[in-house]
Amino acid sequence: MADSDNTTTLPSVTLGREMQSPLTKECAGSSAEAPLSHDPALLLSLAWIDAHVEMLASSVRQQQEEEGLLERGALLPTGALVERGEGASADCDDLDGREEDAADKADALLAEIAATPAQSLAGVIAKLAVVVREANDNSDLFEFPLPQIRSALADLRRLAHDAICDQPAGDQSIGALFEQPASSFAAWRAFSAWSQGDDEAYRNWTETFKTLQGASQ
Repeated sequence: MADSDNTTTLPSVTLGREMQSPLTKECAGSSAEAPLSHDPALLLSLAWIDAHVEMLASSVRQQQEEEGLLERGALLPTGALVERGEGASADCDDLDGREEDAADKADALLAEIAATPAQSLAGVIAKLAVVVREANDNSDLFEFPLPQIRSALADLRRLAHDAICDQPAGDQSIGALFEQPASSFAAWRAFSAWSQGDDEAYRNWTETFKTLQGASQ
């Protein structure tokens, strides 16, 4: 299944309309680093994982719809089955379209990330974390060069710790945010939207979280 982790714990955030996240928090005492919220590579990476998680959720919804259709069809007479099947087919087509749209958006963002120079060490970390996440969820890829990328990512996170984040032990780093399971990321995004008073985004991310969480159980 796309998301096998049941964790629902969210990263540490500040409640209120002006919530700071691990992705937008500027680091004190780092004059050599551009503000994280102004790094285009970092922002593109966040947009990519949004699209990637939505693609996973759409895939799960489609699978659930198809399984439900088969279960309902076994209990219906032939005439009713044909009528019900036509309506379900339209629903599945809609889900197919949503998954394809999210996949196309994610692919376009991947290309844009590769063409966008990072302005901070956090941006470099985010770009590498995107590669690792995409490779982990793509079973067609070979193991190489994942071990080498993971090693470089770990080195960057270690070397950049003092420059990028002066946060208490236990706070999530940029790379850790991208590497968490899809359901946990969706939960974090839902909480972020709620903290900022964005009701529509909150409902959408809550639905995505419930879909992915249900698929992992």
